[in-house]
Amino acid sequence: MARSDEAGNTIMRMAIPIALLTLALISSIGAQTEVIIQASKDNTLYESDTGALSNGKGAHFFVGKTASGIIRRGLLAFDIAGNIESGASIESVLLTLNMSRTPTTTSKIITLHKILSNWGEGNSNALGEEGAGAASLSEDATWIHTFFDSLFWTDNGGDFSDVVSATASIGGINSYTWNSTPELVADVQSWLDSPSTNYGWILIGNENESATAKRFDSKENSAEPDRPLLKVIYTPAIGVITRINDLPIRYDLKQNYPNPFNPVTNISYSLPLSGNVSLVIYNLLGKEVSRLVDDKQLPIGEYIANWDASNMTSGIYFYRLTAGDFVLTRKMVLLK
Repeated sequence: MARSDEAGNTIMRMAIPIALLTLALISSIGAQTEVIIQASKDNTLYESDTGALSNGKGAHFFVGKTASGIIRRGLLAFDIAGNIESGASIESVLLTLNMSRTPTTTSKIITLHKILSNWGEGNSNALGEEGAGAASLSEDATWIHTFFDSLFWTDNGGDFSDVVSATASIGGINSYTWNSTPELVADVQSWLDSPSTNYGWILIGNENESATAKRFDSKENSAEPDRPLLKVIYTPAIGVITRINDLPIRYDLKQNYPNPFNPVTNISYSLPLSGNVSLVIYNLLGKEVSRLVDDKQLPIGEYIANWDASNMTSGIYFYRLTAGDFVLTRKMVLLK
C-alpha cells in the first residue's frame, strides 16, 4: 500500500531510537531460536531485622557475607514471556553476570534458587561502593519485606526453593556464567507457561564464613556490557511467530518458502509501525483454516510465521496479512 513521503520520513526517524531501546536480540539457529534478555529488575537483601536497607536503583547487587558477618543476597528477574513466544520449548539457559568487587580472589560457590514470592525494586540507591545499602523506600524488597514496608516474606531473607537451579564458582573480578542445567531450563519453561509465577532467582553465596561477599553489576549499571544477561535457546511452537532484529521502512508480505511445501512453510512479513496484526490462512473456497497471528499487538520488526499443514489436504491456499490499513494476500501450494 502506498505511503506518503512524510509517513516514510516519520518511520525513518522512529527507527533509530527504537533500535536503541530494543532489549531482545534474536537470531535463528536452524530450527531453534536464540534470545538474549536483559534483566527486568534486581535488588539486594541486606540482612536486617528491621528491613531498613535496600538498593533498588543501585548500580550493583551483593551476594555472600561481609567481613563483619552480615549476609547479602541478590535478587534477579527477567521478562521471559515478553521475549519468547508462547508455546515454545526451552532448550538451554545461561545466565551471565559481571562481578566487579570482592574482598578476596578465592573462589566461592554461588547458587541460584527459584524465588517463590513476588518482590519489588524501589527507588533506593546506595552511595559509594554500595555495600552498606541505602534506606529502604516504598516498593523495595528488604531482608524482611517483599515490598517495603507493608508486605513481608514468609521467611526472613526471602522465600525460595531449596532446589539449586545452577551453580557457579566465583573468584576474582571477571564475567561469570551459570551454565544451563535441567533445573534452569525448567524454571524458565515454567515462567513462559505461567508468567504470573515469574519471580526470578535469588543468588546465595557462602554464608558460613565472613568476607565472602561478591559485588555484581546490576541492570542500572552505566556500563551496558556489564549488565545481567540471560541467554535462552528455544524451539518455537509450529505456527508461532519469530521476531528478527531488523527495522523495516515499509509494510511487506513475502512469498512463503518453500513453495510448494509439505507440510511446513514459513511466511515472512515486515512491520514499519507497531500495531494490531492478523495473519490468516484460507482455503480455495475462502474458508479460514488457520490464524497464525490473531489481532496481536506487535512492535516494529521483521517476522517469520510457521504454518504446519499436516492436517490439511493438498491444494491452493491463501494467506492474508492485515496491519492497520495495510492488507495483502498471497497464494501458496500444499503438495503432498
